[in-house]
Amino acid sequence: MQPQNWNQAVIQNLQDMIINQADMSIFLRQSQKLKVLLTIPPKQRTDDHIREISVLVQGVKFLSRYREKPYYNELCRNLYVKTFQQRKTIFKQGDKGTCFYVILSGIVKIYANEPTCFPGEFKKREVAVLGKGNCFGEIALFFGSQRTATVIAESECDLLMLDRDVFQKYIQGDLDAFDLQSTNLKDVRHFLKKVQQFSFFSPEEITQISTKCRKSTLKQQTIILKQGVVPKSLYIIKSGRVRVMKKIEVGTQYYELDELEQGSVFGDHACLTNSASEYTYITSMPSELIHLNGFDLKQYVSQESLNKYVESIRFYPEPETLCQMQAEDLQWKEYKKQLVQNVLNDKMNSRGFDKRMRLPELRYKLMDAPDQQIFQRTFVLRQSCRTPQHKQLFPREIESLRNQISPKRMKQFEQNYL
Repeated sequence: MQPQNWNQAVIQNLQDMIINQADMSIFLRQSQKLKVLLTIPPKQRTDDHIREISVLVQGVKFLSRYREKPYYNELCRNLYVKTFQQRKTIFKQGDKGTCFYVILSGIVKIYANEPTCFPGEFKKREVAVLGKGNCFGEIALFFGSQRTATVIAESECDLLMLDRDVFQKYIQGDLDAFDLQSTNLKDVRHFLKKVQQFSFFSPEEITQISTKCRKSTLKQQTIILKQGVVPKSLYIIKSGRVRVMKKIEVGTQYYELDELEQGSVFGDHACLTNSASEYTYITSMPSELIHLNGFDLKQYVSQESLNKYVESIRFYPEPETLCQMQAEDLQWKEYKKQLVQNVLNDKMNSRGFDKRMRLPELRYKLMDAPDQQIFQRTFVLRQSCRTPQHKQLFPREIESLRNQISPKRMKQFEQNYL
């Protein structure tokens, strides 16, 4: 039984090979016929030519989705084909976008420029491999920007092409025909236009840097960038909040400087100057961030725009000032703690509430209110962000007092201290 089964398997394989070869032969004949038809100038193509072209391109993955569109014949009329030999560059990153491409046969590889350790030098990183039926080159046509990558023929390729005018007329509004890359790019581009720090960049520059952005979703309490690390990218908060911390000598703890909100940019100065970050950034809630490599920002933004951007970067106080701020902050916390305890002791002793409470007289120690001048000369943060604490009590401490002392005593306390 085994020899018989083996013979049957051989026969089946031979039949499959014959069918596959027949299919390949048909495909090659159809491809050759299509290539001949597409050499006819569009204005000289007859209705019979268009009809034949429309039938032959139905097997092309991208174009097949347009069979039911009223302008399908017009697309077929304006298609043309071009053959690229192996290792031939189809277009380079930074070129002007003039055509849209659909792969009729062959394979292409897509490369993006990346910086190297040598100034002004970069290397090509492979980012995608595309084959028959895939399309490329749409991003530059969608947004009127430069080519965002280099495309090289990995093998001999026959490419169906549409000029920019035809593409923009018939396909520009059909984002569903493309993968999520174009849709996400449009979303990122729209968001970056609303970022205040990017107001110095032109619409074309925004489009260019949008093509190089990538997104990440982070959980709460995730460290994004550590103090002392040189970042390769700058970050934009698309949603969520990020705390800015700095480790200083007082108490050898991290001091919270700020809490950044949606649309804030951070890590930009260290990234652009290739220096170590002076701060640590941690998510204070689940957040979505946009990453932008500093190399790409420098490559696509003019020097004039970049200079204006760098000049607009706001800095936090110097370490010496931060040490003073933290020291005073600790003093105020201790002062508040003793003040609240003194109010409760006063209630228990029924001593009444008088003006001596402005500088509370405690049983073991007299404590003066800390000097507040430091807060008047320190860096003023944006109004949308949290400013340094002042001498008012924490809300939870005030609420705690409300629950423990009489309304009359609370009113006197508020008049004297809040």
